Amino acid sequence: MRLAASLLIVAAFAACSRAPAPERVVLVTVDTLRADRVGAYGDALAVTPALDALAAAGARFDAAISPVPITLPAHATLMTGLEPPRHGVRANGVFALPSDVATLAERMRAAGFATGAFVGAIVLDRHYGLARGFDTYDDAMSLRRAGGRSGGYAERRAEAVVDAALAWIATAPPRFFVWVHVYDPHANYDPPPQWANRVAGDAYRSEIAYTDAQLRRLFDGIATRHRDGRTLFAVTADHGESLGEHGEPAHSFTVYDATQRVPLIFAGPGVDPGTVVTNVARLADVAPTLLSLARAEPLADTDGVDLSGALRGRDRGGRIAYVESLDARLSQGWSPLYGVRSERWKFIRAPRPELYDLTSDPRELKDLAASEPAVAAELDREIERVHERARPLAWAKAAPAGEEREQLESLGYVVTAPAREVDLRVGGIDSKDVISHLRDYEIIGALIEAKDYAGALARAEAYPGEGAFISAQRAIAAQYAGEFARAEMHARLCAEQSPGYGDCWIALGNALGSLGRVGEAEAALARVIEADPAESDAHVVLGDLRLAQGDAAGAAQAYERAIASREGSAAAHWKLAALRLAAGDEKRATQLLASVPAEELARIEVIALLATSELQGGLRDAARARLEAALAKHPGDEMLDSLLKSARP
Repeated sequence: MRLAASLLIVAAFAACSRAPAPERVVLVTVDTLRADRVGAYGDALAVTPALDALAAAGARFDAAISPVPITLPAHATLMTGLEPPRHGVRANGVFALPSDVATLAERMRAAGFATGAFVGAIVLDRHYGLARGFDTYDDAMSLRRAGGRSGGYAERRAEAVVDAALAWIATAPPRFFVWVHVYDPHANYDPPPQWANRVAGDAYRSEIAYTDAQLRRLFDGIATRHRDGRTLFAVTADHGESLGEHGEPAHSFTVYDATQRVPLIFAGPGVDPGTVVTNVARLADVAPTLLSLARAEPLADTDGVDLSGALRGRDRGGRIAYVESLDARLSQGWSPLYGVRSERWKFIRAPRPELYDLTSDPRELKDLAASEPAVAAELDREIERVHERARPLAWAKAAPAGEEREQLESLGYVVTAPAREVDLRVGGIDSKDVISHLRDYEIIGALIEAKDYAGALARAEAYPGEGAFISAQRAIAAQYAGEFARAEMHARLCAEQSPGYGDCWIALGNALGSLGRVGEAEAALARVIEADPAESDAHVVLGDLRLAQGDAAGAAQAYERAIASREGSAAAHWKLAALRLAAGDEKRATQLLASVPAEELARIEVIALLATSELQGGLRDAARARLEAALAKHPGDEMLDSLLKSARP
């Protein structure tokens, strides 16, 4: 960071600490940021000057714990002060915050703050309930996908999120609450080119360095505009990243500190500079603390507590953090995990329970469950205290009923109520025994890329567990392999396990369409679109289905709807562009392709489709130029070479 920028941030935060009460509250969440990859938390390799300056000018919590290693439920806890069993949101994509759960934003708005939110990934789309209480909820995404084109959520870079937030702040009333969420450190780790090697050989740290630079822009922009010393800042993360520890490549399926210990930093009014809190804090404590410092009405029922005393160096400690991974059950078919963490101990309720003494074993490598049964039993009772007050799972959409249900069941779909009765008890496959299989997803994708479809299917069907996510992957692999009956079987199993998971129904629509059962395929896709009209992938598959029936106009309409959806669709852009090229409309096709990520346009099958369409539309010179450029990068490709021969005079 430039020295001047560092001084600006420190001066602004130091001034804030002397102010009587905040006029502005800024909450920043950095997705997938583990605490020990921040300089202020002891990482000598970190390039995080903005976060380090914030920590120096405010208070840093050394043992801040997220309740769940998954974005949506962690943010639901952050915004409500409730642990996941209390608010009912237990995983991404299939749950939504119930309308009767009060939120931080609602309280801030009631206290007279203008409220704005700017999020970096579709997983926090307003569809999932976190927009309540915000005057502005900016969840407009780009066509980028975290994890690459074959998986992950639609996202936008931190720069775009910060730009949007600063534009809102520039016209916001002097009294505002803003939440800024940046997604960049999430896998795959692909920082912008100029940041790609900011930390040599470490793409994850380089992503964090890029993100920190964007946060510096946010902090500087606010500090420049508002110099009254009455801005309260809070920065944290939803969860961390395993980075291979305990065998887990990323996050979601273990609850060790690598994914659960996150940074938590406050600076501004009511915060003593240079404070370091070593006692446990929780994401559930953030909302009560911000409301207390802002002198707003507290949430009536929370699991969290007000940490404002700790921010002034007065903290009694004694807090115990709850952790869980229900996603292990929902997506993989493995046992759910539950746990608690104190200053000294971490206990995990699993098929084989685990207990770690964090004072002597901070990396959680020596299991003491057998040698310390009394400690394990005491901590297990803490889990029960949370579960005793649990609410039902907050599915994003109730199971279909009445005529809709009868129609679906007449087509063979299993959508009865028991399909949503997830067994929440610990038992079955223990994630620590099979965690290495998570890398199979990458292998399956690589085999599909290499067109080894039989190998991809074999690998998918050998995967341990029967969860919805692996069932969807099996259906996709079977579809590529031309095993459409098996694709239907796996997709139906997926829908039985998780009727609210749209990928199940999309896979089913694909399989049924390939089997020639068009009406059933359309019904499966309609099931997704009815639940969520902005689900772009369902519109794309519907377009493909119509195109296969010779209905180019109907296909174009479906692709247009996918493009207009909340997350957009790169595939819809280039498929619609192909239709326009075939009709000779090069101008419209060029407009569509301008939005498609370069790596998507570089795929051989996309190049071949576009060139074929150009030939159909009489755009022979354009097709020849496209194919010659592609063959320069892929010399000897038989399909491209054959197309080029047909493009020549």
